[in-house]
Amino acid sequence: MHFPTTEPTMLDSLEQILADSGDPLPLPQVVFRIGQLTANPKATAVDLERLIGIDPALAARVLALANSNYYSLAGQISSLHEAVVFLGIKTLRDMAVAITGFNQFLGRGDAPALARRSLWRHSVDTAQCARIVIGALPATARETVGVDQAYTAGLLHDIGKLALDHCRHGLFVSLMQMARVQNVRYYVIEAEVMPIGHAQIGASQAQRWNLPPTLCESIAYHHTPRAATISPKLTAAVALANEIAHFLEDTPSGDAPVTLEELLASCRESMLPLRIRPEALEGIVLTCRSEMEQGLSALAF
Repeated sequence: MHFPTTEPTMLDSLEQILADSGDPLPLPQVVFRIGQLTANPKATAVDLERLIGIDPALAARVLALANSNYYSLAGQISSLHEAVVFLGIKTLRDMAVAITGFNQFLGRGDAPALARRSLWRHSVDTAQCARIVIGALPATARETVGVDQAYTAGLLHDIGKLALDHCRHGLFVSLMQMARVQNVRYYVIEAEVMPIGHAQIGASQAQRWNLPPTLCESIAYHHTPRAATISPKLTAAVALANEIAHFLEDTPSGDAPVTLEELLASCRESMLPLRIRPEALEGIVLTCRSEMEQGLSALAF
């Protein structure tokens, strides 16, 4: 599977970014918790999946390992649940022990820490929303896409931003700040400055890790779901979840009413393949808001 490429420019080329990006950096808090958990003889794969499922960088590493040539199953494992069960507790413990040298950023208030925290929280929010979107579909569509795969795809949709944060950190932080100051979405600012977007970077990186084409496609087209051909429903679910997560992150919580006109305008392209009617969107959004407010991110501390 090949995604459209952008000609190299003086700023950067896709090859340069991928070569410089290396492996994504997981949350040190999560890695520490995994070490504690796997030392417990009563720990289960479900416990591990729950922890890994709040860290897109670590989830990407786990999926890459499960789909590596070493295990001779390249490109077959498309959900974090499958990967955790397949690899087993011992392998994941060894991976957690091997990962060192991280920078603590949660709890700090400087610009880089805020940018990373925002990216991390949005990835978890989108994963939760993707699971809810798929759960709201008819049984046939729900089983075809898979709730676990939807969660995983949502968690990984912005791994291109993780790569940029790692290898072009100053640029990434500046773009995040510009988007916040101008009150526009990050990808709008990114398109004005970079010849290569985070969606393309993330999809290309996922291909290098031998992740399944369904996941690569959902990463590549989470802003343009109409372009998906392998699993249009999965890509549309991630695109819709991404929009809902952004909308709720920018909307006051509590008893504030949900006003959907602006959200609907940005979601029509992703709602079409899923056959979600506008009148059904409010219920999905309210469920997503309830799930996000339960504070899944607190597990990382």
